Amino acid sequence: MSMEDETAEAQALRKVPFFEDLTPEDLDRVARIGRRRSFRAGEEMVTRDSVGGGLFVIVSGSATVEAGGKQHTLRPGDFFGEMALLARMPRSATVTAAEDVEAMTIEAMYFRPFLIKNPSVAVTLLEGVAERLREVQDRIDSGSS
Repeated sequence: MSMEDETAEAQALRKVPFFEDLTPEDLDRVARIGRRRSFRAGEEMVTRDSVGGGLFVIVSGSATVEAGGKQHTLRPGDFFGEMALLARMPRSATVTAAEDVEAMTIEAMYFRPFLIKNPSVAVTLLEGVAERLREVQDRIDSGSS
């Protein structure tokens, strides 16, 4: 299988940094455990303090993230919820569809067995999470959250 043969779902996942280095075969396996979901403009995709839901990759449309009194916009190729794949912790933000959104979602209960079979994906995922934590720490250190 070549990258040109990837499904739309696999192509969306490839935009996520911790999936970009996967082989087309591994990416296709990840895409098969995911599912596409649609959200209407104004609909909450996830709510702060809720548990579950896994990873979301924006395929089309845009969404607004609200956390710590700040807002930012997610566009196609952006993702959130990678922490939910690793730990069953409450959501740290509310994400609302700013316009109609198509998203690829992967639930933790399906992703964990995949990680056990694909440890290189787990290592890459941890590197991405560490990078996000560093960015958050840098924002805290600079006085803006």
